[in-house]
Amino acid sequence: MKLQICVALSILASSLSLAAQLEDADPATQNKCAEYLKTPLPPEAEQAQQPKSWPECNSYKRYSGIGVTVEFAAARRCAWQERLAQLAGLAPRYTSASVFGGSAMLTVLYTNGDGVQKNLPLALRFACEAAGAPAEISIRIEDIGSRFQKPGLAKKKFTFCDDITSGFMEGFCAAESSELEDLERSLALNALAAKMTPVQRDSFNKLVKLEQAYASAHGAGEIDISGSARAMFEIDAEDTLRDDFAAAVQSFEAGGLPAKSRWAYRDADARLNSVYRKAIDQAEEHKNDYGAVQPEGIRNAERAWLKYRDAWAEFARLRYPGVASDDLLVLLTNDRTSILDGSFCDMDAMDGPCVKKGDMWKPTPLP
Repeated sequence: MKLQICVALSILASSLSLAAQLEDADPATQNKCAEYLKTPLPPEAEQAQQPKSWPECNSYKRYSGIGVTVEFAAARRCAWQERLAQLAGLAPRYTSASVFGGSAMLTVLYTNGDGVQKNLPLALRFACEAAGAPAEISIRIEDIGSRFQKPGLAKKKFTFCDDITSGFMEGFCAAESSELEDLERSLALNALAAKMTPVQRDSFNKLVKLEQAYASAHGAGEIDISGSARAMFEIDAEDTLRDDFAAAVQSFEAGGLPAKSRWAYRDADARLNSVYRKAIDQAEEHKNDYGAVQPEGIRNAERAWLKYRDAWAEFARLRYPGVASDDLLVLLTNDRTSILDGSFCDMDAMDGPCVKKGDMWKPTPLP
């Protein structure tokens, strides 16, 4: 799913002008940046060798600890290489590495003083170099300046996502946030798995993989993508399911097991089938609308959910033998029903049943 999101973001970037450069900013911002860009570079900038292709060091991952150990100095060395690649036109067309690396990463490092002395002139220079949507450039340089003028007011570190205004950047910021959340979830689930018997752990690992497949199928196939923030909505949908799954396991492990359900499983299953048919019918009716959910997307997610449901039942039988299988199936079935029932509400609905349901691309939590 994350690969699909990167492809979607690349396509979006090719078709929109949201990633406008400095020349599209207002005259006042252009004048400020004209001065900021004259700031001399530090000596270490001269030590960076011109790369022949885009560096694979990923400064934003090194900075945040995504898949690697946090190393600010290594992130800075990588960012100098990425910046040279950007200036030479070697950057990939809008990937997370190119959006958050190079000048953007140097902006972050010199604003926060991570592994290097804070430096306002350099931070502003790199903020102008990194560019972005016109309003973003203006807001960002004001934000950075205020952090140096009133350092006590800065309650959290500066990030390049603090001052975004475009759906384009919302997608990339959601993707970066998702990578960090993936890391946290994996650590939490691995800690839980370590307490299980080998047989239970094998079953749990299978469940985790099928849950990820279901969450990916949901994000890719059951979310309306007609707006410029489409990537953000897809990522949010996938991450919400994964968060709910992690919360459910943590709740169960803490003793919050499903109680006797007031539903009979056959009734819950019948209701799901009814909602599923309605969802398919609505998707068929609107499948030619721009960005609309497609029937096959729903079918793919449903097939993935069935495998996920069965894996839950298998794991629960091993790990929570006191829980009646029908009670667990009712919980899972009602959760799936709430997702299907909510996916087709307009996110900006001002009246009707959707208003009570709130943000309906986000499902009801499982626990």
